[in-house]
This record gives sequence, C-alpha cells and structure tokens, in this order.
Amino acid sequence: MKVTYIVIRILLVGAFVFYLTSCKNKSSSDTKQSLEPQTQDTTRSNVNQKNNSYTDLRNLALSATPEQIGIQIPADQTIIYGVIMDWDVGEGTATLVSFISGDASLYLSSGGGVIGGSGHDNVKQAAAAFINKAEKYLSKTVKTYSTPLPEKKGVKFYFLTNKGKFVGQEQIKNFDNNSSLWLDLFTEGNKLITEIRMTTDKK
Repeated sequence: MKVTYIVIRILLVGAFVFYLTSCKNKSSSDTKQSLEPQTQDTTRSNVNQKNNSYTDLRNLALSATPEQIGIQIPADQTIIYGVIMDWDVGEGTATLVSFISGDASLYLSSGGGVIGGSGHDNVKQAAAAFINKAEKYLSKTVKTYSTPLPEKKGVKFYFLTNKGKFVGQEQIKNFDNNSSLWLDLFTEGNKLITEIRMTTDKK
C-alpha cells in the first residue's frame, strides 16, 4: 500500500483554503504511558505558519465535545465520538477529522484541504465505519493530554471519548509493508478520504 497516494491525488485535483470566519468559537507521547496535562502542541517545521487555518481547525477538532457535535453519550460507557488521524506526507502533515455525527474533513498543513460534511450520505457512512473500526483499537491506545503532530514518517491516531483523549501511533513503513497492527484502521481512514474527495469532484 502506498500511503501518500490519496493526498497526492487530492493535491493534483486542487485543495480548498479554509478560513476561520465560518467557524464558531469553541473551547480550545509515547504510546506506552500517559502524559501530564499540557497545552496542545501542533507546532512543527512543516506547518505553514503563514496560514493559521490548519492549526486552528485541527485544534477545534481536537477540542470538540459531544455537546458541540450534537450527541449525547451514556456516562457509564467509554464511547469514541471522534477520530483524528495525522500523518506525515513528506512535505507536510495531513489530518483526517471524523465525528460520529457524520462530519468529516481533511486538512493539509500547507493550508489547503477538503470538507465533506454529514450532508453527503457516502461521507457519513464512511465516517461511521471509520469510527466503528476505531472502537476495536481503543485498547491499543493510552490516555493523553497533549496532541503533538506525528514524527517524520509517522502516523498518529487520536480518539476523542467521553473519558478523555487517547492516542496510538505507527510508522508509515509498517503500513507500506502491510505489517502494522493498525492497518485496518488506516485503510478505513483512506476509504473515508476517498469519499470526501468524491464530494468535491462532483461540484
């Protein structure tokens, strides 16, 4: 599996620049141990600092609550209501955002991205499949209080739950050689990206 092929296709088709004027105000690691509370860290040299929309939109997604996305979760269960997948694509970082409500987006640290909302049935179904798949991986994650971008040639999965944030990580080479324990989840994420991209192709 070639990890970056979808992002390359998206860049060839063309990306949309996002601006925060349409966004409502929202409250803004080693995988073997929990991290101490600290502010979110999305700073990295491959993030285009001249275009703040990537960092801000990513932070909004990572800080989203069940109430903000319009759902209620039983207090006696641990439920994943959002998954954020970050991965290094060589010249930057791609961030896939998915919520149980069906909303899903792709942000690029270059400042572009693609939005495919819950108004599209294909995206909604793919987002649900991605989050359902994530439930099987919750036991492989650890609780985290920070949300740094992945290291070079790395991928991070952030699970948003009613019990806090959890993180898991993997090396891209393990997806390329099909040896990763996270392969099924990563594949499901790529399917979601394809559905998001298809909604823009139809416009």
